[in-house]
Amino acid sequence: MVAFPRPSVCLLYWTRQPISKSVFLQSQRRLLSFTLSRHNDSHLNDDKNRKKLKNVFQTNSNKAVRKQKTKEDLARERFEEQLKSSNRFVRWGAIARSEKFSKGMTKYMIGAYVVFLIYGLFFTKKLFARDKELERLLKKQEEGNINEYETLRIKELRGKLRRRDELKLEEYEKMREEGVENFDDVYVQSFDQNKLNEQILPARDTTNFYQGKASEYDKAINMEEKVIFLGKRRKWLMKHCQGDVLEVSCGTGRNIKYLDMSHINSITFLDSSENMMDITHKKFRNKFPKYKKAAFVVGKAENLVDLATKGKSPQENETSKQVKYDTIVEAFGLCSHEDPVKALNNFSKLLKPDGRVILLEHGRGQYDFVNKMLDNRAEKRLNSWGCRWNLDLGEVLDDSDLELVEEKRTHLGTTWCIVAKRKGDVKKKSELGFVEKYLQSSIRKRMESFEGDNGTESKQQHEPVSSINKN
Repeated sequence: MVAFPRPSVCLLYWTRQPISKSVFLQSQRRLLSFTLSRHNDSHLNDDKNRKKLKNVFQTNSNKAVRKQKTKEDLARERFEEQLKSSNRFVRWGAIARSEKFSKGMTKYMIGAYVVFLIYGLFFTKKLFARDKELERLLKKQEEGNINEYETLRIKELRGKLRRRDELKLEEYEKMREEGVENFDDVYVQSFDQNKLNEQILPARDTTNFYQGKASEYDKAINMEEKVIFLGKRRKWLMKHCQGDVLEVSCGTGRNIKYLDMSHINSITFLDSSENMMDITHKKFRNKFPKYKKAAFVVGKAENLVDLATKGKSPQENETSKQVKYDTIVEAFGLCSHEDPVKALNNFSKLLKPDGRVILLEHGRGQYDFVNKMLDNRAEKRLNSWGCRWNLDLGEVLDDSDLELVEEKRTHLGTTWCIVAKRKGDVKKKSELGFVEKYLQSSIRKRMESFEGDNGTESKQQHEPVSSINKN
């Protein structure tokens, strides 16, 4: 549609320019041509815009429209990158989170559970067989018809073999491989480490040594005990004190600060050094000034029984009650005794029924490199502190009249924490371990019940019907 200017505009234009009519017409033609050209240009522009829009839609229809990624898409991409990671731990972690691995876990768990059940069955049977064998050997030991091999076998079943016992048992196993089955009259040579090891120096009387060492003993040994946290072990030692207590080789009374007198009826201190006993007496009186039932005796552990009966005639010893104790404790004294086995036997003789001997000692460790270090410095240690710190305390304890209740070792096996009793005394309930208290008894009862059921079934198969009806 053609647009013309309004008459008023044309009249205004005509009045402002007083020119001829031809000029006016010429100007009208130009205006008309200009208007037509603009109209055509606007149509052309509309066509161009239409073409552009058409091209845009065509190009966008050919290209894929990019959508915004969700959290699941991002997690999937990150998971795929982790699967291709050069770091093996990242790669293994991605595999462990994969769907395939998750589905396979059920099979793995079922398989592991089956293996655990099979292993548990065999372990239970093995444990029951060991229990039966130990019961048979103990019964034979009570009857007095046991040989050395069976004695070593009892120790092995209880897990209490010493080094010399291991060497002996190896010799017996060699004989068994050669065809020997009866060991009633067979004895293997002894492999005592305390006698065969030349690095373990012979015992000596250390009374004079500690007499001169008494004044500087505490100051010299304080740092060494702090480094290895020995205060904790001394506290463990003294917490067992109850009733009538005897502390042997008390030294300068380094255990007095850990005493709890509420459980103690009386206490006796024994040491061969008079100077050390004086220091112990001062420490005890400073801490417990009003306590009266305390005795301080100068003497050796090897003479303990003689000291307990001192001043009494043989008739009085037989008729009167001998001095005995509920608890006998000793800290780092066996290594300084001339005869440690005799000292332990004296402890056993002076122990009340159900009494306990508590020992905190140092000796050979659980590893060869540790024992080599102890052996190499044995002479220097003896000259510095008067003790033989490389003794095999296991052999000393086994050779005594005491029976072990508890044995724990720390500091690579060089520090021995021992609870012992007289042979024949029964263990207390608090001293029974979890396995001994619950597992072994329950396994034994269950297996015996199975055997009993099988036995009754076999009897019922062979018995007549009338006997079954009567029962």
